[in-house]
Amino acid sequence: MIKYGKVFYVKTFLDNSLKDLTIYVDDHGYIGKVSVGKESVEFGCELVDLTGGNLVTLPGFIDLHVHLRDFNYSYKETLESGSLAAVSSGYVLVGDMPNTSPYIDSVDLLMKRVELARIKSYVDYGVYCGIPKRLEDVDDLLKSKQLYVGFKIYPEDLKDKLDVIGYILKKYEGLVVVHSELPEYALRGSTRELPLRYLDRPSWNELTVASLIRDMNRAAKIHITHSAHPSTPLRCRDLGFTVDTTPYYFMLSSEDVRDCWCKVNPPINDLISKSLIFTNLINGFYDAVVSDHAPHYYEEKLYDWRLCPSGFADIEVSSRIMITMFVKGFMSHHLLIKYLCEGPAKVLGVDDRYGKLAPGYRASFTILDLSRGGIAGIKYSKARKSGLDGFRYVGEVVKTVVGGEVVYDSGEVIGKPKVVVIGG
Repeated sequence: MIKYGKVFYVKTFLDNSLKDLTIYVDDHGYIGKVSVGKESVEFGCELVDLTGGNLVTLPGFIDLHVHLRDFNYSYKETLESGSLAAVSSGYVLVGDMPNTSPYIDSVDLLMKRVELARIKSYVDYGVYCGIPKRLEDVDDLLKSKQLYVGFKIYPEDLKDKLDVIGYILKKYEGLVVVHSELPEYALRGSTRELPLRYLDRPSWNELTVASLIRDMNRAAKIHITHSAHPSTPLRCRDLGFTVDTTPYYFMLSSEDVRDCWCKVNPPINDLISKSLIFTNLINGFYDAVVSDHAPHYYEEKLYDWRLCPSGFADIEVSSRIMITMFVKGFMSHHLLIKYLCEGPAKVLGVDDRYGKLAPGYRASFTILDLSRGGIAGIKYSKARKSGLDGFRYVGEVVKTVVGGEVVYDSGEVIGKPKVVVIGG
């Protein structure tokens, strides 16, 4: 008979209704057994009851696109502060981008990043590898696929590293995430005022880059990230790609872009695009919704808009926007789970371990109180402010469990889990 050290009572969606489950967790932080109803547990087993009041438990949220900075950018954010922000928002796993300083494009730097995550992170972790400068470096990276979840292509890579990209797309069968803008638009300065910056970096770039990557690709699994063009998810479906978007593209339009807090890449588009992306969202056209959490030092965002860095620090806001969409009836619980749990797990290739409350899966859960709410703001990120601050949300993240450990509880981080680092 298998002995479990910890058992959770949860209330979750099953067969389109809320039901009680008993979840048994092994000593490694994985689900060993799930039973419908509240079963009696043996003496000596730690029992955690998460069924009181208006609590609902979902599989732990996953954000496949964040920038946790650190290294030489630790003044902007660190793995510790960024993962604290993540776990306070219900996330249990993040995929971290490589454009830090130094740029993560070698086995040595990947090893340093992974070791830092094991020590500092409060959530499970995966890091992307940047495109290296030399073809000979790719083979070394392909021998160390356990260190990263995929490669990331930026617009400047399309300008300077097309031969390396082509080699990766021929050899690598894993995930390649694409920032889908042409370099001739993305790398030039804007000639217009900040609200009209999207006209100098038109979002139809995404369609052109997607077709370019399609023509080059031979083996990789392509994912278009932070999509800002309404037609992109339909084009990706035709190409066999996956695609995500981020809340600021369906929550804000160019009319809301007044200062550097709303300066992002690709730029926030016009009101028509916002409305169409929102329609795409509620129709289930995306594979995931990401935060693209990109924090900067507070004073940097006070510069003139031509000089301030692009990026939103919004992992503490994004999940609450999505929960509000569910509570307000804009999307079903199926769609919420697709966008924040099952979809990103599938894109990352870890859908056999994350995204469900089932045996063999990581014992990581997000517990919501659907009767609570608040006003969105930043508590844990070093950035201190988000372009979506002030959003009134409904449905609060009250607990986050990572690997069977309650890490976040009622507004405070109370523990640190044994972090799992995922790789390709």
